[in-house]
Amino acid sequence: IGPIARGAGLTVAIKQHGGTTATGAMCAEIVEAVADEGIKMFFDAGNNAWYAGSDPIPDVKRAAPHIRGFAIKDYRGFPSRTTCGPAFGEIDHYKLLAPVAQTGLKMPLAFETITEPYVRRPSSPESIDRLARNAREHLETVIAGLQAALAAPKKD
Repeated sequence: IGPIARGAGLTVAIKQHGGTTATGAMCAEIVEAVADEGIKMFFDAGNNAWYAGSDPIPDVKRAAPHIRGFAIKDYRGFPSRTTCGPAFGEIDHYKLLAPVAQTGLKMPLAFETITEPYVRRPSSPESIDRLARNAREHLETVIAGLQAALAAPKKD
């Protein structure tokens, strides 16, 4: 499928979703085995925690050369397992995005969920807008912080 994707000016992306693709490292191995520029990956830290029960931060470092976008959602393991919007869970988005922040690549950050953990999903447009704004502002803050930190001169 790689040559077909490249021929159409597209990239096919895989992401963690259990089984043989439970972690970013497993997806990276698949991308490396296929060895075609038409096949890359999206990184989904929430799925890494959900399906593999593993910390996505070390895993993103292994997968970084192959990442071309992120499915943004967070994960919370206490008091019970759930996925949620960014900033509501346990994932440190600074650490998550840092390995790809220096690549110079522009990549999509697609919000897979923006909801709060453990509470009923919102039903009013205003509530949904508030959650969408929270998610966007959180990622804008993280990205601005990473860009500033990477641009700053290194201190000895």
